[in-house]
Amino acid sequence: MSGSILIPIIIGAVRIKRLNKVYYPFFIFLLLGLLSELVSFILIEKFKTGNAADVKVYSLIECCIILYQLYVWKSSAKYRRRFIFIAVACVVFWMIEHIVFLNINTWTPYFRVFYAFVIVLLSVNQINSMMFNHDEPLFKNPRFIICLGFIIFFLYQILYEAAYYIGSGESTIADKIIFGNSYNNFFTNVMYAVAIFIITAKKEDVYNQYLSEQ
Repeated sequence: MSGSILIPIIIGAVRIKRLNKVYYPFFIFLLLGLLSELVSFILIEKFKTGNAADVKVYSLIECCIILYQLYVWKSSAKYRRRFIFIAVACVVFWMIEHIVFLNINTWTPYFRVFYAFVIVLLSVNQINSMMFNHDEPLFKNPRFIICLGFIIFFLYQILYEAAYYIGSGESTIADKIIFGNSYNNFFTNVMYAVAIFIITAKKEDVYNQYLSEQ
C-alpha cells in the first residue's frame, strides 16, 4: 500500500497552481517520500541489497522538511530560534547514531523514534493553536488534517519501530503492529490527499507574510 502516496501527489500536481505557497514544503515532503520508496524498491529488487541507508537518510530529510513546514505554519519569525534548536538537535542525534557509531547500514530505531516523538508534540501544539485562533471548523482546515495525519502516522511509527526492534515472530502483538504499518500508510496518505484537495490559494499568503518577517 506504499503506492498510496501517489494519491495526494497526483491531486497536488493537478491543483499545483491553486495551492497556497505555505503548503509547498508539505508537497515536497510527499515527492521525496515517493522518491525514497522508489530508491528502496530498486535497492531491494534490482540490487538485492538492504535499504537501511536509504531509509535513514530519508528520515533525516523528512524530519527537517516537516520541522520547516511546522515553522512556516507558525507564520512568525519569533519561533525561529526554537525550531532551529530542534532541527540542530535532530541532526546531531542522527549524526551520533549513524556516523559516530557507524551503523548507517543497519537497522536502529532510536532516531526514528526520537524525531517521531518531536513531530507528534509539535503537531499537537499546532492543533492547540488552531483551536484558539481559528473560527472555521477544524475539519475544513487542511493544516489541521495534515497535523492530525502527522500525529497518527508518527505515533504508529514509534510503535512500529518498537515492534520491529523486538523482532517479527517474537511477539504476536509485534507481528500485528508490523503488519498494520501498510494500512497506517494508506490511511494517512488518504488524509493528506483530502487536505491537499481542500487547500485554496489565498490573497493573504501566510508564506509571504512569513518571508516578510525574515
